[in-house]
Amino acid sequence: MASWFTVMAPLLPELVRAARPIFTRNAEPSQVPKQIAELQDAVLQNDQAIKTLASEMEQTLQGLTGASQQLETTLLGLRHALGAQEKRLARAQLLSTVAVTAALLAFAVAAYALAR
Repeated sequence: MASWFTVMAPLLPELVRAARPIFTRNAEPSQVPKQIAELQDAVLQNDQAIKTLASEMEQTLQGLTGASQQLETTLLGLRHALGAQEKRLARAQLLSTVAVTAALLAFAVAAYALAR
């Protein structure tokens, strides 16, 4: 419930301003039908404003949902690429270790042959 309030909080002043009709201030009984009509008009305007706001929020949420799904796809692709790079790095390290070992062995054999 609190999440919708954080979205609506910046819009509350606008909603309050739209909800406050300019009522007939006269308290005479003859003015009651006019006041009722003003209230009905205010309710209709508020209803339209709320429906518009709700549709805009729905579109925003759909956009955020789409962006979230796209981000998930991108992250999945990056994780896959990271795994492939780690495998290549491990192979390169193994190859370099084998090459260094072979080079040291060759140097040792050459040194032994020269010493004899």
